[in-house]
Amino acid sequence: MANSSSKKGKKKKDEQDTAKITEREKQVKEAVEPACSADRVEQSSLEAGSEMLPEVADDLSGEMTVVEEEKTELLAFRLLNEEYGVEINRIKEIIKPVEITNVPRTPDFVEGIISLRGVIVPVYNLKKRLKFAAHSEESDVVFDNAKRILVVNFDNELIGIIVDAVTGVIKLSKGSIEPTPPVIKGVDAEYLKGVGRFNDRLLILLDIDRVLKWE
Repeated sequence: MANSSSKKGKKKKDEQDTAKITEREKQVKEAVEPACSADRVEQSSLEAGSEMLPEVADDLSGEMTVVEEEKTELLAFRLLNEEYGVEINRIKEIIKPVEITNVPRTPDFVEGIISLRGVIVPVYNLKKRLKFAAHSEESDVVFDNAKRILVVNFDNELIGIIVDAVTGVIKLSKGSIEPTPPVIKGVDAEYLKGVGRFNDRLLILLDIDRVLKWE
């Protein structure tokens, strides 16, 4: 009986964890999709604004005395015990892990390829790419249910990167982004843009182009 109760308790906890992940992904999806059409919206606004009469435009510009600080919208995710961020407009979509086909004679951080609606997408192990110290299998088990593949736009192609968990969408002002301190270890400095502060959280900002490029 005790064993049966334990299994029921674990099943209920797994269902609760899955519900939390699903809700978080819903919020992320709502943020990712508008980002893809941001350029079109901005262009439409510019075209509409160009139709204003010069004197009207001058009057409006005189009244606008408060300028909102420009913010960068990031997708936040976790690798082991650290939280990272990349520009959300680089994210094509987020998918659950699928079977990966191995490809011979590729770097160790290339896990293989997947087919995404008929498109062949190479998949990187981000922890290996960032040259993390060897991590234990236990760490992979801890994040197993939350693992995701981020499908990223890079050089007119799609590349998948494996992360331990997606933690949400964050908007950072330029003033809250600082240079990468030398004390951060485990990641080559060339792959980093800086560190962002958001409330009581610190995000390590990745230069995704440098991360994905290899010779």
